[in-house]
Amino acid sequence: MLFPLLLVGGGLLFLLGQQAGVQGRRRRTAPVHAADLAAGPFVLYLRSFEDDRRRAGLEESRVRGIGSVFSFLYVSGLTEEEQLTRVLAPVAPVVAVGEPGERLPRAGARRFYLPLDDWQDTVSQLMGRARLVVLTAGLTAGVLWEIGEAARKLPPERLVVLVPMDPGEYDTFRDRARATMPRRPDGTPYLELPDWPPECTDEPVRETVFKGAIWYGTGGEPHFVSLAATSRRLPPLRSRVRAHLEGGLRPVIDRARPGRHR
Repeated sequence: MLFPLLLVGGGLLFLLGQQAGVQGRRRRTAPVHAADLAAGPFVLYLRSFEDDRRRAGLEESRVRGIGSVFSFLYVSGLTEEEQLTRVLAPVAPVVAVGEPGERLPRAGARRFYLPLDDWQDTVSQLMGRARLVVLTAGLTAGVLWEIGEAARKLPPERLVVLVPMDPGEYDTFRDRARATMPRRPDGTPYLELPDWPPECTDEPVRETVFKGAIWYGTGGEPHFVSLAATSRRLPPLRSRVRAHLEGGLRPVIDRARPGRHR
């Protein structure tokens, strides 16, 4: 009886230690100021503030069988947003607009803060200066404006759209984004949002909110990649979230690295 109790108690302490580590990193992270953004390259991460709460928890494990008893040992100790920022780190440091009024910034991208009623001009300017813009698809008015502005402002190869939703919700997002997106003189939208590919429904990713990602070639052609498909070849103890993102975004990250032709 003593060994199982020690094992459970040790696991609980291990998990509490990981959570304390997240809080410590939040307290140590200083906000970004305008001078910091002017001093060097950065990746701009755009999303709704509701998404912050979804990605604030520790990475979960999908280990099955007897290994699931010890699954707390298989997680990275990082939040999903921290995983994303580490994947994007070879391109540039990741920055994001912080939620007004939050007591501490979330762990992951460094935050800068804007007034609620005067943020669009600043975000538009930062889009134009960012080495890469990463936007999480969503149905809020802010996200729909951001993808329309990105379509107007950016060459498509400097944009990545992360898809955290199922096919039905993605279709709704695509229809609403198309309705608000600026158009060329021939009536076609500046940015193509492709159909949900059939292979992305074969193996849904339940251990991470990101189901797929859209990135664009230098000619503007879209590539919708399934982040589930990358999981089939992964060793069981590797961070699933990070591996999904690295596998799906490798072409665009390699292209956007400093020193590469853009």
